[in-house]
Amino acid sequence: MASETWFQRLRRWGVDDLLAAYGGLKLIPVSDGPVKVSGLLAFKASALNRGTISDEYGVEIAVPDDFPRSLPAVRETGGRIPKSFHTNPDGTLCLGSPTRLRLFLSGGPSLGRFVTKCVVPYLYGHAYFEKHGMMPFSELRHGESGILQDLASIYGAPSAAAVVGFVRLTALSKQVANKAPCPCGSGRRLGRCHSRRVNYYRRRLGRGWFRMLLRELHRHGAV
Repeated sequence: MASETWFQRLRRWGVDDLLAAYGGLKLIPVSDGPVKVSGLLAFKASALNRGTISDEYGVEIAVPDDFPRSLPAVRETGGRIPKSFHTNPDGTLCLGSPTRLRLFLSGGPSLGRFVTKCVVPYLYGHAYFEKHGMMPFSELRHGESGILQDLASIYGAPSAAAVVGFVRLTALSKQVANKAPCPCGSGRRLGRCHSRRVNYYRRRLGRGWFRMLLRELHRHGAV
């Protein structure tokens, strides 16, 4: 099979749909490196029991060649978002935990979905914080602690140890995992306890993602 051309990749990513939905964004021609989309991202968004905000931010979105396997890096270009507000050490925006972001994209891995589900909520949160001095939704802690916190929410896990147990079982085949004790501490096998939730995440993201996640948790001492 012939390799995918640059234009075919842009079509698969839904770049035309993204630019049509967000008219202030433009595709930036590059001779080397990741594809970049840059400009003003205008949005109108709201959160549960919070007001609607219409705003716009200057952004640059660098899309890696293997998207959606690797996620785009997003920078705010207008100098409006301080480094102290949920940014990574390299200056890119910390949009959420990697697992949560991939769950958003698993419903349709396009750039338009990435911007709508991952970037706009972040910008809404910052705009709301500017206006009210508080976040419209709960905040994750920074670093590995925040990743464990979000995984605990995803699984409904009562502890960090239970989180790691759920990740380990999601990385296994269904037949093997269902025979193991459920990490929630109920005393029942996974197959008679939280199997539906584990099976759902395994199906959405694949065992490979959870194997990689488990290695990262080991590497950072979370196990």
